[in-house]
Amino acid sequence: MNILFLTPQLPYPPRQGASMRNYFVLKGVAAEHTVSLLSYREPHQPQDEATLAPLLALVKQLVVVEIDPRPWARRLAQFAGSLRPDLSFRLASAQFDQQLRHLLQQNQFDIVQIEGLELARTIEIVRQVSPHSRIVFDNHNVETALQERTMRTDWQHPRRWLAALYSTVQVWKLRRYEIWASTEADAVTVVSETDRELLQVMAPAVAAKIEAIPNCIDVAPYLSLAEQADTAVVYDLVFVGKMDYRPNVDGVLWFASEIWPLIRAAR
Repeated sequence: MNILFLTPQLPYPPRQGASMRNYFVLKGVAAEHTVSLLSYREPHQPQDEATLAPLLALVKQLVVVEIDPRPWARRLAQFAGSLRPDLSFRLASAQFDQQLRHLLQQNQFDIVQIEGLELARTIEIVRQVSPHSRIVFDNHNVETALQERTMRTDWQHPRRWLAALYSTVQVWKLRRYEIWASTEADAVTVVSETDRELLQVMAPAVAAKIEAIPNCIDVAPYLSLAEQADTAVVYDLVFVGKMDYRPNVDGVLWFASEIWPLIRAAR
């Protein structure tokens, strides 16, 4: 099949959660199908072909769009004037939309795979330009549930009540938007059984088309390390999640205070 992937950042090098999932899913699909990729590039990501060679080897065509900065004034106007959640505007780009339309017009894609809720707005473009294409929505997080947890936490601290108010509005907007995206897609994938159950409760009408596909990595580079394992060796611990994402920050703080002392005591 001919498949187009849409990603919010270049999936290579796979150095954090979203790019790791996107790269290894794309790599697996490319082993059996023809893959094209339309992706945003974050400011720190590479541009040279040598660095991107492993990714270029997997795809028939790669189209890259730079991320446009979003001024606070525009963000505030979108928050106040739209029923769509803030997240849906994060990567809004006329250039990205133009490139997507061009790719859909010039190719016959059997499937368009959309990575993450921040790109769900492209569903409308795919339906308009390429109605025969099947849409797979890979929902990396049940964003409504994450925002709801943030909201509950913030309401417990008076100094964060303004943030709690923002989250309260976003929960309502996100629920509508996430249900819409899941309904409009032909198939929905999530990263865990827990997320599948959360989304099924939130959108029971689409429960039958939700599948859990766990995150994966290539374990081959680590096999030699496992064979050399020695309790006398000092091991480094690496967290690959982005630290501009609040659930990751909360998770690391919890791990450092609750779990890390147990590991140190055991070793």
